[in-house]
Amino acid sequence: MTNVNPRFQRNLGVLHPQTMDKLASTHVLVAGVGGAGGQCAVDLARLGFGCLTLADFDVYERHNINRQIGCFESTLGQHKVDVVERMCRDIHPDLRVHKVKEGITDDNVADVLKGLGGLPPVDYVVEVIDIAGARAKESLHQTCRQLGIPIMTGLMLGFGAALHVFQPDAPLYEELFILPDGRIDLPKIIPHLGSYMLQEYMDACYQGKGHAPTCVIGATTAAGLMVSEIMRGVMLGTRSMVSWPEYLYVDLFDHRYVRGSVSAARPGRPVGQGARG
Repeated sequence: MTNVNPRFQRNLGVLHPQTMDKLASTHVLVAGVGGAGGQCAVDLARLGFGCLTLADFDVYERHNINRQIGCFESTLGQHKVDVVERMCRDIHPDLRVHKVKEGITDDNVADVLKGLGGLPPVDYVVEVIDIAGARAKESLHQTCRQLGIPIMTGLMLGFGAALHVFQPDAPLYEELFILPDGRIDLPKIIPHLGSYMLQEYMDACYQGKGHAPTCVIGATTAAGLMVSEIMRGVMLGTRSMVSWPEYLYVDLFDHRYVRGSVSAARPGRPVGQGARG
C-alpha cells in the first residue's frame, strides 16, 4: 500500500499518489465562504489540497443556517472565514491557510492572487461572492485574466447548480453578465430553473426585491461541480475544464444534466448539448 497521510488514504484509487502530491502544493482562492464557497473549502481540505486562501468580510446570520456549512446557533455573529478556517484545519492540520477578512477589493485583489501569508501564487479561483458584490466580482475576474488564472463561479439553484468556468482568454465578466446599472444579469447567468421553483420568488430576485431562493442541496451541488472541475484541471490540465462559452447545469430533483452554451441559454428553458433527464 502506498504510504500516504492516513487522513487521505481512502482517496487512493480515486486519485493517483502523484496527483495527491500535486494537490499538496496547489493553491486555491475561495472568494466568498458562505453556502457553496464554505462547502467548497471543506471539500478541498478533505481531498488534501495544501494551500487555501479564504476571503469574506461577512459574519453568520440566522438565515444562513439553511445552507451554509459553518453556520450553527453556536457560530452566529462569528466571521465566516474564521469558522471555515477552523473546520478546514480540523480536517487537515498541515493545511496552509490565509484569511482575507475584508473580502476581495480593488486594493487587495492583485496581492491576494500573487500569494499572501507565505503562500505561493494562486492556481485556481472559486468566485462565489454574493450577488450584491458586483464590483468585487469584476475586479477579481479582471485580475485573474491579467495573471492567467482560471476562475469559476458556481450558482446554487434550488436542488441544483450551474457552473461557469472562465479561462484567461474568455471575455470579461462585466462584458458577459453586468447590466448598465451595475447589477448582475441573473437571468443570463442562470441558464435554467428547476420545475419546482416558484416564479414569483425568482421574479422578485431578478428585480432585486427579494432573496435568491436557495437550499443546502444547491450549495453542496455547486461545491461538488466546482471542486470536480478543479480536479480536472489538476489531473488533466486547465483546458480540460468545461469553460466559457460552455457551462454545466445539474438539477438533482428534476434528474437533469446539461452541458450547454451561454449563447444558446434562455432562463428556465432546458436547452443545451448533452441534456439528460
